[in-house]
Amino acid sequence: MSTSQAESSGEKPLSLTGLLSKAQNLMQKEEEMRDSQDMKSGDEKDTKNPLVEALEILEQLQHQIQQAAIFSVNESLADVQTSSLPLLGVEYHMAKAYLQVRTTSSKARYNNVKRAVELFHLFLHRCDTFEDLLNGTIQQQYKALPEMNHDEEEEMPSKPLPSPSRDEKIARFKESKEIKAKLSHMNAQVAQRKRLDLQEHEEMEGHDEDSLMRSLYLCQLNTYALDAIEEIYSSSMEFQMLEMAVKMEKERNHMDQHRGVQSGGRGPPQSSQPQRRPMINDPTKRMQMTQVLQDPMTGQLIFKKQEIQSQVFRPSWNQPTMSLDDLAEKEVKEAMEREARQKVSEENAKNAPRRYEYLVRDGMEDNTDLVDASAKLDREWDDWKDENPRGSGNKMGDRGDRNF
Repeated sequence: MSTSQAESSGEKPLSLTGLLSKAQNLMQKEEEMRDSQDMKSGDEKDTKNPLVEALEILEQLQHQIQQAAIFSVNESLADVQTSSLPLLGVEYHMAKAYLQVRTTSSKARYNNVKRAVELFHLFLHRCDTFEDLLNGTIQQQYKALPEMNHDEEEEMPSKPLPSPSRDEKIARFKESKEIKAKLSHMNAQVAQRKRLDLQEHEEMEGHDEDSLMRSLYLCQLNTYALDAIEEIYSSSMEFQMLEMAVKMEKERNHMDQHRGVQSGGRGPPQSSQPQRRPMINDPTKRMQMTQVLQDPMTGQLIFKKQEIQSQVFRPSWNQPTMSLDDLAEKEVKEAMEREARQKVSEENAKNAPRRYEYLVRDGMEDNTDLVDASAKLDREWDDWKDENPRGSGNKMGDRGDRNF
């Protein structure tokens, strides 16, 4: 519901952050409906697609932010109010919504992915304009991110982006792991403040409510930035698949038109209703290469980017989980632990009781406790030698003729 609609209905209009929360809830609702396979054309009736409604809210929110000039290039990060920080991620959420929208053709999918990449770049650029907002690793990788060039005639990318290096992937993985740990800790602090019913000015673990929420919002923006960089690289690979899909669709349409001309102009009857495309695949059996599904009722193509990334572009070998420096540090630590255990074992063996001749050998004959303990061991050793004389175990001695 827009602001004008809220005013006409007598409801209190939502704030900018309220509109953003509403759009995020709609996106989450659509994702849950898709995962549970409850979104069916027969059940939708006149209800609006949650993604379409979320995009309308986000576009309206983007226009209001630009009109009110909430974020100025002349301001620093300290000048931005804490409550306004989540609004920096509007373009990021718009891009994620465009990637989730269902399309009926590869060309429409390409336009959505292209729009999403533009919004990802806009979001990263806006975050980069505020000094100290992005962490060092994220800022370096954003600076090294090349622009995606498009052919003016075909409107397709001229070439894919170069794949990120192994070190860059490891750095992004480590950064993401650290930020998620911080987010989890700060969310726990927010929940604890609510349970304790603390006031805004009261501090807990060195943070009042404003400073805690500010740190939380900054961590979320850094998480969005990492995901935006990943999406830009994966979209570059998807552009190449879409380019082939668009060419195949053009060839198929050309062949259909050609068949209609050869049949004496007896083509399919013209209708105002769009013709339903034939099913290209069993909806229960996913393609192995592109992971493109088709709705059995509407014929819409369903692109699932996460499954594409996890299945198609996954190498056949196990990827490294740590760098060489981390491996060396781990081996040094294990070696030091083994050395410490060996020293403890040698110290215990040095003070263990043993026969007197070994005490003399080790220079421990002055230790009265060990000497007393060795007396018992020496007696037991002498008794054993008396019971087992030398050569008593040689069973071959009684065999053969003893005259020879």
